[in-house]
Amino acid sequence: MLSKTAEYALRAIVYIALSDAQGHKAGIKEIAKELELPAHFMGKILQDLVRKGIIASMKGPGGGFFLHRTASEISLLEVVSIIDGLEAFRKCGMGMKMCSDLHPCPLHNEIKAYRDQLLKVFSSKTIQDLVDGINSGKYFITNLHEDIASA
Repeated sequence: MLSKTAEYALRAIVYIALSDAQGHKAGIKEIAKELELPAHFMGKILQDLVRKGIIASMKGPGGGFFLHRTASEISLLEVVSIIDGLEAFRKCGMGMKMCSDLHPCPLHNEIKAYRDQLLKVFSSKTIQDLVDGINSGKYFITNLHEDIASA
């Protein structure tokens, strides 16, 4: 549903929000290492998010990325919209250009219900909601390592 860029952006923003809450500014290398994402690609994503006003950065010792606004003010939909646009929430499941309620493809009703529910989730959830879930210990943004998975 989401592009890799949007997935990486969401994970990075949550990581930055977690760091920011502890008074720490995270750098590109740290974010990429902790989330196991390509540093070069992560750098481009983060710079785009800075340009769009979602996060901010500071150079020099003690520098790094931090939230430009509070995590509770940033919806997941805003991030996805900045990265991918909103086309995924309108697109036909079978690739038809003119799929609609009046001229539906065979998957229209099912895909529309799925898209509408996803749009509702992305509109109502904020970065703070994701941070709270991670802080509760129920959810993760880092991968499970094989030594833990096999235990």
